[in-house]
Amino acid sequence: MSQEAHRWHLKPERGSEFGLHFMLWLYQFMGKHLTRLLLYPVVVYFYLTDRTARKHSRVFFERVYRNPGENSALNQPPSEWDGFKRFYNYGCALVDSIEVWSGTQWFANVTWHGLECIKWLNEQKAGAVIVSAHLGNVDAMRVAAKSKTSKQIKVLMYTDHAQRFKKLLEHLNPDASKDIIPLETLDAMSVLEMQKLLELGDTLGILADRVAVGSRDRTIEVPFFGESAPFPQGPWILASLLKCPVFLLFCIRTDSSHYEIFIEPLADQIILPRKQREEKLRYWISEYAARLEEFCRQYPHHWFNFYNFWSEDAHR
Repeated sequence: MSQEAHRWHLKPERGSEFGLHFMLWLYQFMGKHLTRLLLYPVVVYFYLTDRTARKHSRVFFERVYRNPGENSALNQPPSEWDGFKRFYNYGCALVDSIEVWSGTQWFANVTWHGLECIKWLNEQKAGAVIVSAHLGNVDAMRVAAKSKTSKQIKVLMYTDHAQRFKKLLEHLNPDASKDIIPLETLDAMSVLEMQKLLELGDTLGILADRVAVGSRDRTIEVPFFGESAPFPQGPWILASLLKCPVFLLFCIRTDSSHYEIFIEPLADQIILPRKQREEKLRYWISEYAARLEEFCRQYPHHWFNFYNFWSEDAHR
């Protein structure tokens, strides 16, 4: 991983921290309709003032364009419009997340892909782990899933600003934090608590594409859009400790009020034998990265990692 990427992991993400503060303020004092109306000038401001994010966004789009595949959304060289569209979609995701976490009524038309996975989960007594990424908006999925299952979906936040995020949300909804499980410190007691939740039938969701603070050396590099990129080991080690089925899920906003939700089985159980630990970790991370690449290729404007994801790009 590059030194630039290391520095990014040691500070709060600008968009997540300041952007969420600002969006929460707008939402509290102006309501959701005016917030959505003001989204364009807000996004224009962030796009024009964040040169570094624009640079890495361009690098990402160039990689997607140079590595085409089936259902690729980039059929021509990327432009400034692609970068702006990505920023705008991130703003829309922030507003939707605020609506979801604030407990207000949130409505959207949803098309499910892999609904048989939800039906299978409903038939099981125990829960499962759902792995996703900073692609689309998994918060919206939590609301949409309520019409399909009675199982509780808990969010495992593996970031340095999870506590700040919780405090921000509690300004809108004091009950919001009950569905969040911070992962800054993972010990035997917290794993036991998660296992109890799974035994009760709850589903645990975790994002597996971003390295947590303090875990810079606990990554494995696997191919991602033609070059090696670092992915965290933590989500897969945790999944192996929980000894439960693992599903892959992405929730993409394809229109102003329409979402596509994709869910598919990834593993009956993640097993990491001591002598083959790194080999198996590399296998599962590679499987995840390959599927993530396919969805990023199809929905590149919904990939919300605005930092240097590939090590050699730091020297550009």
